[in-house]
Amino acid sequence: MNPDKNKFKLVLTGIFVFFIILGLVAFSTYKSSTTAANSSAEIKIWGTVDKTVFDNYINEYQQNNKTLNLKLTYTHKDIDTIDGDLVEAIATGKAPDSILIPQTLIKRYLDKVYLIAYPERTYTDTFVQEAGLYLQPGGVFGLPFFVDPLVMYWNKDMFSSAGIALPPTKWSDFPLLAGKLSKSDNNANIIQSVASLGEFKNIDNAKALLSTLIMQAGSPIVSPEDGTLKSELNSQSPSDIMVPADSALQFFTDYSNPKKSVYSWNSSLPSSKQYFLSENLAIYFGFASEYQDIKDRNPNLNFDVAMVPQILGVKSKTTFGNIYGFAVLKSSQNVTQTINLLSMLIGGDSVSTFLQFENAAPARNDIISAGSSDSAKTIFYNSALISKGWIDPDSKKTDQVFQDMVENITTGKMNIQESVLRASTEIDNLLK
Repeated sequence: MNPDKNKFKLVLTGIFVFFIILGLVAFSTYKSSTTAANSSAEIKIWGTVDKTVFDNYINEYQQNNKTLNLKLTYTHKDIDTIDGDLVEAIATGKAPDSILIPQTLIKRYLDKVYLIAYPERTYTDTFVQEAGLYLQPGGVFGLPFFVDPLVMYWNKDMFSSAGIALPPTKWSDFPLLAGKLSKSDNNANIIQSVASLGEFKNIDNAKALLSTLIMQAGSPIVSPEDGTLKSELNSQSPSDIMVPADSALQFFTDYSNPKKSVYSWNSSLPSSKQYFLSENLAIYFGFASEYQDIKDRNPNLNFDVAMVPQILGVKSKTTFGNIYGFAVLKSSQNVTQTINLLSMLIGGDSVSTFLQFENAAPARNDIISAGSSDSAKTIFYNSALISKGWIDPDSKKTDQVFQDMVENITTGKMNIQESVLRASTEIDNLLK
């Protein structure tokens, strides 16, 4: 036999043996890493999402993906008590590995979470614009899961009785609607209203609605500056005729002013949601997550859902939204396993499964682009695309700031400019 051919055969055999060994090593490594993942510690998650909803979602996802071994426990925490519970749990070594929270709590936990490395371009391409609130120098605060946008619920019977076929798309439509849909008795008591605007205490989601109006007018409310956060509530760009928050508050408070032609709400009325459920309120501004509750509490209510109206002539549409994401706590002993699990939970199949149990919208652009055959979810999805939020330093305290801002105007204690300036200063103090 030709010696050159023998040499070639030996070399070729050596190459085959090398790649076989390499393949075995790779398979062994993959198998061991898979085994390690399957035998990982149970991941503990706390969140403000209803426990039944979350557990049903996980069970369904597990059933659809039976090869997965999802080792996790979920504990529901009230948004008003999660702060104290978490501080105590961290101090006693009983904290969860991850928390599922809205963007309103980001500021509270910045020093307690592990920043997750994520290519910024991939991140912004994958998730809706509001997910940008999670971006921090060095990584992302959390992995976006879903969005609960503010939408407009409208009573179809009240509209049709007034000869109106469709809900408003612009705020400039409201003065005309007020004349047709708001009613008073002989003693000037409001007995039917177009919308709950102008007060705070008896308007559900008042801060979210005001935030929508202010952001639509052009103010981000809070923005980063030189590595810190500052209030923009009283800021004005050179192109603005007036401070955006001033114009938003002027429009809002006019509806509770008896001297104005649009007067249709006051502090003596029931809560806005209750008034809508009792069929005395034509328009209710609520979150997508309230959809089923409204249906359940008044099965006879003939209502529909639409996107929040916009300011005439403004190119960029906006509504307020609560975006929920998974954050990993620094105190976790299972950081790698937790990130691996959460990366799975924010995947397309997982999020789609979750949305079977919760009225909300995905935080993923690809799912939104695919659309939905459900007309209500189409509104939720489109609203999620234009949803915005702001870094809230302390949700309870800023609730009071916004309430004072409104009531200082409606009671005549301050003019609009003074009230907005004071609110801006108070938010700045809370951000420090």
